[in-house]
Amino acid sequence: MLVVGLSGGIGSGKTVVSDHFNALGAPVIDTDVIARQIVEPGSPALEQLCREFGNEILLSDGALNRGALRNIAFSSKQNKAKLDAITHPTIRDEATAQVNSLDATYCILVVPLLNAESTFQSLMGRILIVTANREVKIERVMKRSNLSREEVVSIMSTQLDDSQRLSFADDVIENNTSLNHVYIEVEKLHQRYESLSPSS
Repeated sequence: MLVVGLSGGIGSGKTVVSDHFNALGAPVIDTDVIARQIVEPGSPALEQLCREFGNEILLSDGALNRGALRNIAFSSKQNKAKLDAITHPTIRDEATAQVNSLDATYCILVVPLLNAESTFQSLMGRILIVTANREVKIERVMKRSNLSREEVVSIMSTQLDDSQRLSFADDVIENNTSLNHVYIEVEKLHQRYESLSPSS
C-alpha cells in the first residue's frame, strides 16, 4: 500500500484536501485526531505534559485545556520541542498501527507539522504539500479559530514556511482560489496514487 503524507501550514487547507481524498474512497489517518486521543484524562501523555508544564494546562474536569497548552507551547521553541518530545513518539506508534491495519491501494497520512527530519517520513512513499499565500492563511485561521492576527502570526512563526516544505515535496496543491480547483487537483492525484500503488 502506498502511504501518502499530507502536510501544510496552518490555514493552508489540509482538511479540505484530505476530506476530498476520503470522499473518493481513500482512508485518511489524521495525526491531529490521534494527538487529541492520546491526551485524554488519565493518559500517560497527559500526565507527562502536566509534569512538564504544570496543572494550569488542565480544565476543572481534568481534561486538557488546549488553549492554555497552545499558549505555553508556542511561547518558545524550547517549549514546543518539549511538547513534541512527549507527544510525537506515541502519535507515531498509533499512526503506524492504523496504517498497518488498512487494506487499501493507498492511504493519506495527515501530519500537519511534517519536516525534513521527521520520523514520520519513514512511513511515507510520497509527500503531498498543500500551500497557500501567507495572507490567505492568516485570514482563514483568524476567521476559523477566532484568533487575533498576532496569535496566528505567532503560531506560523514556529512552523516551516512553504518554501521549506516544498524542498521535500513530491506533489503540491496550491489552495489560493476555489474549492473546485482543489477538488480537481485531488482527483488527478487520486488517479495517480492508485496507479502508483504497489497493490494496484
